[in-house]
Amino acid sequence: MKKALLLILLLAASTSASAQFFKAIPYYGNNPYLFCKLGMPMDCWVPSDPVTGSITVIDWECYNPTSALVYKEVCPKAFPGASGTGELGSSAEAIPPAKEVPAAADPANANR
Repeated sequence: MKKALLLILLLAASTSASAQFFKAIPYYGNNPYLFCKLGMPMDCWVPSDPVTGSITVIDWECYNPTSALVYKEVCPKAFPGASGTGELGSSAEAIPPAKEVPAAADPANANR
C-alpha cells in the first residue's frame, strides 16, 4: 500500500514539473504562428511585437479586447527562442543555401 502511494506521489510530481503552457486559440484554426504574426485586423488591432505581446490598435471604435488579451497571454510564451525584434523564432544553426543541380545531372529534369 505504501509503495502504491509513493508511486502515485512520484508520478504526480513528475507530471506537474514537466507541464507546459497551452491555451487554445479560437482564431486561425488554433495556429499560434498565424495568430501572433497577423493579429486580428478585423478586431481593429495588429501586433507590434509578438515577443513582448504588444499590439497597435487601429480603430478604438471596433477594438475587441478579448482577442487582444489572448494575444498578450499566448504570444510571449509561444516562441521562447524569438528575438526582441519581432522575428518569431530562430534556428539553432544557420541553414546553408540550396545548391543548384544542372538539369542534365538530375534524371527527373533531364526530359524537360
